[in-house]
Amino acid sequence: MMKPLQQLVVAFVLLLTVSCQSASPGEFFDQAVLNSNLIHDFEPRHFGKSLEQYTVVYPNHPENNPKGDEAQQVVNNKILSIEAALKKIKDLNAGDDDQKAIKENAIALFETALPVYKNEYMQYAKLCDAKSTSPGKEALLAKVEKDDLPKVDALMGSLYEKGKAYAEKHDINVKWGR
Repeated sequence: MMKPLQQLVVAFVLLLTVSCQSASPGEFFDQAVLNSNLIHDFEPRHFGKSLEQYTVVYPNHPENNPKGDEAQQVVNNKILSIEAALKKIKDLNAGDDDQKAIKENAIALFETALPVYKNEYMQYAKLCDAKSTSPGKEALLAKVEKDDLPKVDALMGSLYEKGKAYAEKHDINVKWGR
């Protein structure tokens, strides 16, 4: 029978071995590349319009009328999803140079988009929920379009290019919509 200390050492070594293994190419691709779909709607005019839809009042169907924080809930759910994906990506073990480049690109993409959702898009959602028609709403979208969209588009394009090469190299069947 093993002594308790030996059992603990064996358990630790097994845990270390399992935790240090790289994800399969398909699993890595799913986490690092496909999760970028979470921000496919980052474009400010598109995202702004979708937030507006959550605040529409239906006079003939009062049961469907917004309660007052629907747009904010959408943005908050988006933030939570992005944060969860970012954590999973950061936890990925990148086993080769291709994986390291994809992982770094994916992290940069999510870390660039996340503050926009937390700040500008949340402010926009609050204005939508308040039924505001202020010029500040348009200014928020214009700011994102000018300052953030080019960075996100560049990072997304770079990630897609790396992802396409990685998928081809590892025979991962992917249909690219972009």
